Amino acid sequence: MRAVNVFILARLFFRYFVRKALSTGVLRTRLARVLLGVGVLGGIVLLSAVATAAFREMLPGRRELFLVLQISTASVVFWTFISFVFVKVLFMKSDTLVRYTLLLPVSHRERSAALALYEFVMVGATVGGLFLPIAVASLVRLGPHAVEGLLTGIVMTAASGYLVLAVVYNVVARALEAFGGSRLTHIVSLSLMASMALWYNGTSIDLIRQMSTDYLRGRIEFHVVNLFPYLHERMSWLAAVSAFLALIAVTVTLAAVTSPTRFPLRRRFVGTAVPLRGTRLWPTVTALVRRSEWWVSVAVAYVLAAMLWLAGNTGFVYAAMIPVSQGIYVYAATNPLRLMPGYARSAGSEVWHMLAGQTIATAVPAVPIVLLAMARPDAWGSVRLLAMALVSSVILTTLIALVFVAENDSPLVVFTGYAVCFVAFASIAVMVGVLQIPGPWLWIGAACSQVLAVAYSVVGMKHLMRRRRHEAIVPSG
Repeated sequence: MRAVNVFILARLFFRYFVRKALSTGVLRTRLARVLLGVGVLGGIVLLSAVATAAFREMLPGRRELFLVLQISTASVVFWTFISFVFVKVLFMKSDTLVRYTLLLPVSHRERSAALALYEFVMVGATVGGLFLPIAVASLVRLGPHAVEGLLTGIVMTAASGYLVLAVVYNVVARALEAFGGSRLTHIVSLSLMASMALWYNGTSIDLIRQMSTDYLRGRIEFHVVNLFPYLHERMSWLAAVSAFLALIAVTVTLAAVTSPTRFPLRRRFVGTAVPLRGTRLWPTVTALVRRSEWWVSVAVAYVLAAMLWLAGNTGFVYAAMIPVSQGIYVYAATNPLRLMPGYARSAGSEVWHMLAGQTIATAVPAVPIVLLAMARPDAWGSVRLLAMALVSSVILTTLIALVFVAENDSPLVVFTGYAVCFVAFASIAVMVGVLQIPGPWLWIGAACSQVLAVAYSVVGMKHLMRRRRHEAIVPSG
């Protein structure tokens, strides 16, 4: 394996994804790129200033910094999970680039090493950017004395976490390859990784509480995620570095040994039976249900619901909302239908078909999860709220799909849509919790907002239809 080929391929991957991200939507213009860069830089500076001010008010010394960094390890592991899944989604959406590299005079191990190197840089950049304000505040407050704690709590934890996830991914891929299911590698692996991330997110709250309790009691306990801060505090900096290097050596060796013998190309569509054949809604439902990503969301929903149900948590019914996340693809997924000869619908009819199709595609896989409530009578109260939440989510994600059209399943646009949905739900929850709106007025407000969302969806559909007609009439260039 030649290191030169590895670095050349890694640079190719980096350049491809950067250009793909910057060629989407408004980011095609230089002004938008400048504004985005200024916004990101300004956000980092602002968060760093806030963190520094908070550290000054807390008057943290070395002990308080150790608590902050130890708690941060739980968040570092979670964001390493999220970054790892995000990078895998990028590659799953860009298998044309991988197909191109198959024509280059490089070995499979060189290709795998380049992918791993690029993934490692992506994950490191994401985690580093998220925790940069804490690093800046620590350095401003304590100076060079904070470097060792930052390395053990953030850098070492993120690097080792990525390598462990890479080994798990390779093991799953090799197992599927051995049984002839290599084309299902992305679906199964991403389902597993997403389920693990959701499970860890739920357990991390208890983990942070345990770390805080240990600190208040004046003791330090081992919690796996805080391995390197624990060794640094209990033994020495040299012991933490030695453990990190040993773990890196083991995981890198395992990642190289377990790497698949061929790169798994994703399966775009799943051949499955779809009900309602012969009806006007069947094409829309089929366009959604046969997407491989839709099955990933269903698998994650079932795994999460099973884990919460076994743990005795009545919130397992809300796992049925996970497939509705595919609603941000509803316009892009059904766009091939609108390109068929003789296809003609009004904007209102088109929006209605998307809403109805997405509701069916979400409600059908939700039935097994709801049936679990039969064994938990205390969960029946959540089923009614689940039904209303599903309807609201379908309307919101359809609106987002029309505002941020996921052309070619662009990851940047898709994750922008996810961010908007998250902010919308969080804002609604905060407003309801803070304002304490009476029940009748809350229902009236919710109904009016849903009507407005549908109306705006129709307006957005009209705009997209006019733009498509204009592009068909006026030649480009």
